[in-house]
Amino acid sequence: MKCPYCQSKKTAERSDRTELGYRRYRCPACGRGFNERTGTPFNRLQCPTEVVCLVVLWRSRYKLSLRDLPEMFLERGFVFTHETVREWEAELVPLISDHLRQRRRGKIGKSGYVDETYVKIKGEWCYLYGVKH
Repeated sequence: MKCPYCQSKKTAERSDRTELGYRRYRCPACGRGFNERTGTPFNRLQCPTEVVCLVVLWRSRYKLSLRDLPEMFLERGFVFTHETVREWEAELVPLISDHLRQRRRGKIGKSGYVDETYVKIKGEWCYLYGVKH
């Protein structure tokens, strides 16, 4: 693994791991120690990366409340507050959306769909068609 501080490729993996089980490294060039998450948005988090990503995904995809998620994960042994969920969301949703946008770029063709609605215009019911591309 490359050193995030001096970009040296000569790093040595240490035998011990962090509290969350991530591998630790030492750079002989600059003398600094680091782990797998150093230099990432997940560096200072006290929960595993998988849990944080799952919380943010569930919050944005299923519109769960800030207080529902800590309660759901408390049953699984992870303790955090609704404020923590809000902070994770503010920091990670832009990164996730950018990543998904890059993966999707160029894959949308010239297909579209028609959306129709029955609405009342000047007292008369009419179909309103909207074509989206």
